[in-house]
Amino acid sequence: MHQLDVQPNWIVHEQHCNLKLLIKAEPKETNHFESIEPLYQNEYYLKSFRKKLLRNYSHACRKVEDRLFQNLLGNHKHCISQLVELRKADDIAGFPEICPYAYAYAFWRKSLFKKEHFYDESSLRKINISEEAPLIIEDQLDYFCEQIVSFQMKIQRCIDARILFWIIEKLVIQFSENFFNAWLEIAGRRSTEISTPSWNEVNTMRDRSFPNVALKYNFVEKTLSSSIEYHYLENEEVSAYKYVCPYQHESAKRNIYTMKSYTPQSVAIQVRRNTPDIFEKKALQKSVEAYVKRLNF
Repeated sequence: MHQLDVQPNWIVHEQHCNLKLLIKAEPKETNHFESIEPLYQNEYYLKSFRKKLLRNYSHACRKVEDRLFQNLLGNHKHCISQLVELRKADDIAGFPEICPYAYAYAFWRKSLFKKEHFYDESSLRKINISEEAPLIIEDQLDYFCEQIVSFQMKIQRCIDARILFWIIEKLVIQFSENFFNAWLEIAGRRSTEISTPSWNEVNTMRDRSFPNVALKYNFVEKTLSSSIEYHYLENEEVSAYKYVCPYQHESAKRNIYTMKSYTPQSVAIQVRRNTPDIFEKKALQKSVEAYVKRLNF
């Protein structure tokens, strides 16, 4: 075991670090990096590196999404299609009851990427983060990035992106899981009401969901090796929310896939055609817009 040449550095966010983390001896996870793969500071600020960082965010979010569909959401893909594609029986029918699990997923995803709309022509499109769709925790992630890069430049005079990516991925995964649970907590009542919280309330959910973490960064100059201890304080108050889904019978699933999609874009196209039933189409457009408005934030 090499003795540390450089004093270990604690990387924390003052709003998201409980002192218990710094007292507990055992980290949740430790990762060792045996050498440096250098990236220099001017490269860190290039667009090409920013794209790599965003791909790292996307990869982490997809891990959470895949895990959700493998477990909790596995039997609710049809419910999600019904909500996100705004499916209903016909022009005159009202929108069906919302499955709470579909509600939690649709609005978790909308708020996670600060998207304008919850609806989409393709309900199960893969997560892909871009400059136009930043994560709701972008400021917190930027803070951790700056702390990590600052420490690496100080002790190594270069950046090791592998370490940066590993830490950021841990933060994104932990937050995304917590944030989904926050949406699941309110999904039962809100799906029945056909309502959503305001952005201010969503931001409060975000702050409550960001993990309490402390990262202990150790560096051995003789071997150019590093180890990162990931300390995480679990939320002991997390409850297992169980709801009754109204669409678990095979007939209900088949029925959803026979329904038409009524997204505002598709209905607007129908109105622009100026067909003989234009007044009915305009009434349909108003009803769709009124429904969507109830679920906007």
